[in-house]
Amino acid sequence: PQYHLEFCQDCTTCMAQGKCALPDDLESLKQKIAASDGIILGSPTHGLAPNAIMKNFLDRIGMFAVYTGAWAGKYVVGISTAGGIGAKKVARHLTMFTDSVFGRGYVSGTLGVLRGWKRIEQYPEHLERACHLGQKLTEDIRQKRTYPFQNLFGRLLGRLVLRRIFLNNVIQHKDTGMKAVYATLVARNLIQERH
Repeated sequence: PQYHLEFCQDCTTCMAQGKCALPDDLESLKQKIAASDGIILGSPTHGLAPNAIMKNFLDRIGMFAVYTGAWAGKYVVGISTAGGIGAKKVARHLTMFTDSVFGRGYVSGTLGVLRGWKRIEQYPEHLERACHLGQKLTEDIRQKRTYPFQNLFGRLLGRLVLRRIFLNNVIQHKDTGMKAVYATLVARNLIQERH
């Protein structure tokens, strides 16, 4: 909440130039994610979805992260609380950028808890579960767990169908609207340079 994030303008400057055109804190957050091994994303549940701040953050990093596999090799945890329903769904939603057709990250776990109308501090059992999930994330990073069956169907679909579509789009626009995506994929040895 302390970071200033404007709303996405859908200008696709990020795809062409590698950074957003909006003068806010997004690039700072992207650098923190790039430097991290593990990411814990948390949001209260609002209307069966993450809160507005988190939705905006996911919108802003989404397209570039999906095309470049920016979260490949990273371990992610999603945590959400709800006064009513939907916390488990939101916690899973927070981990949606873990996989890309050009790279794979790992979901160490999710935690969605119902807190009723009380503050989360009044539920020590939920706080203990969150602590254990953080420990699991740390252990996953240390042991370099790969979760071979995690999102297997989605990964197969990505590899067999979506990768070709994404790759054609990147190659077709490698000198214009996808210039930064192309350069990132080449630099990470995820695709071969084309002349």
